[in-house]
Parts: sequence; C-alpha cells; structure tokens
Amino acid sequence: MNQSKVTMAVFSQRLAAKQMGELRLLEEATRPFHKHYQKLDAEGQTAYRTEWMCNAFIGALKVSEKKAGEILSQSRDDRTKDQQAVYYRASNSFKYHIIRAEKTDTEPVKSHARVAVPKVKVEQAVKLFAGMTREQINALVDRALSQITFE
Repeated sequence: MNQSKVTMAVFSQRLAAKQMGELRLLEEATRPFHKHYQKLDAEGQTAYRTEWMCNAFIGALKVSEKKAGEILSQSRDDRTKDQQAVYYRASNSFKYHIIRAEKTDTEPVKSHARVAVPKVKVEQAVKLFAGMTREQINALVDRALSQITFE
C-alpha cells in the first residue's frame, strides 16, 4: 500500500471538506497528530487546536486563512449558521481524533440514575436523618457503606 505523509493542516482541511459520516478515519491515521498534541504544553495545545479549527474553516467553507481566523475569533452569535456548524464539527473532530479519551482499565463511573426505592424505606430514611447535619449524614452513610458488601 502506498502511504504518503500528510500535515495536520491538510488533514483537517480534507476532513472538514467531507460531509459528516462520509469519511471514517482509522485511529492509526491520526496517531501522529495525537502524540504530538500530548507532548505540547497548554499554550502549544491551544495553538494546535486553533490551527485545526482554522484549517477546518478553510476546508469546509473554501475561505482564506485570514478569513478563517476572523470567523474563529467571532462569537457564536456573530457566526452564520453554516459557520457555526463547521465550528462544532471541527471542535468535535479535534476532540475525537486529536485529544482522544484515554482508555482506562478502571470501571466507568456509574451515573446517578434513578433507582426504585420503596416509599416505606424513604420514609424511614427521612425519619432517621431528621435533625442531622449534612456532615453527620455523610459520616453515617460512609460508615454504613464500609460495613456493607454489594453483589
């Protein structure tokens, strides 16, 4: 397979020029950009993102580099609907391809989804916690949780 080197500017322009969903990139293709981003300090990362965003405007809207910078510097309310759509796509693609969520071996944090609790149990808890401070309730719950094993 013939491989060629592509700069981040060319890559982000080509990505933005494609319709959403039309171009599915492999993780391998953006790994060099991701590794470079990780090595940068906070100021460098901001500059890298700005370059990505400008190139996305260039690729999607076919504007000059100067015009892309002007669009990027505008507030959300000052951009046109099309410009804002490009901004969101570019921002999301930067997060997905460059920043990337790190894979972890730990379990994901469980959400605080609603769980059905019998009304009687809620009433008992309210009676138990009545008159206690938040700190006392937290201490009581922590102590109780340390003595309970869950399946």
